[in-house]
Amino acid sequence: MAEEQKPFRVETTIGAPADTVWRALTEPDLIRDWFGWDYEGLPAEIEAIFVNGAEPQPPDRVVLDGGQEIGLVGRPGRTTVRVVTTQPLPAGTDPDRYDAVEEGWRVFFQQLRFLLERHPGERRSTLCLTGRASGPQLLGVVAETAKEDWHESRFARVVVDEEGHLLAATAEQPLPDGGPGPVSLTVSAYGLDDRARAALRERWTARWRAAVADAEVTA
Repeated sequence: MAEEQKPFRVETTIGAPADTVWRALTEPDLIRDWFGWDYEGLPAEIEAIFVNGAEPQPPDRVVLDGGQEIGLVGRPGRTTVRVVTTQPLPAGTDPDRYDAVEEGWRVFFQQLRFLLERHPGERRSTLCLTGRASGPQLLGVVAETAKEDWHESRFARVVVDEEGHLLAATAEQPLPDGGPGPVSLTVSAYGLDDRARAALRERWTARWRAAVADAEVTA
């Protein structure tokens, strides 16, 4: 039986004006450059969550289906974006346990921040790599090419690599000392042509398959 949705609050501050962040949260053509990762069903997923399943309340609030709400707080030159759930914590729920929806928003907001601060107006290419590994194994993959720390939390580590790409690693066990379990790594790159995208996939496929079990790559 699937676990109940855990109430959460996820927020980050982005170095962009509130109206720019608002557009990136409400215009599907912009959402595709930060939300999730590239796959055949991404346009339909964006439509379901941010169009059919959303009630925008300009200039700073979007109510989503499923008891979630996105809010913006703008200040000169920067904006705090947060998503919260409104339901109470179910009895007996561990408030620190892994929750896929919560951790998804945590990484997506970092991808949104990366787009608006480093690559506004550019088109995104992604790789989504999944498999099984321990926390130290996953962090070792990220550390191989990390150049800049971007975000760190209980289940996620996000860095900018030597090529300027964003690497967002997540695990269902706490980092850095969690045991073997499902892990993922999303690589976000901007401004690549077909040849550069193919080369990126080739490099990361080899690296990922050498590092984790049950390795899969989606591009």
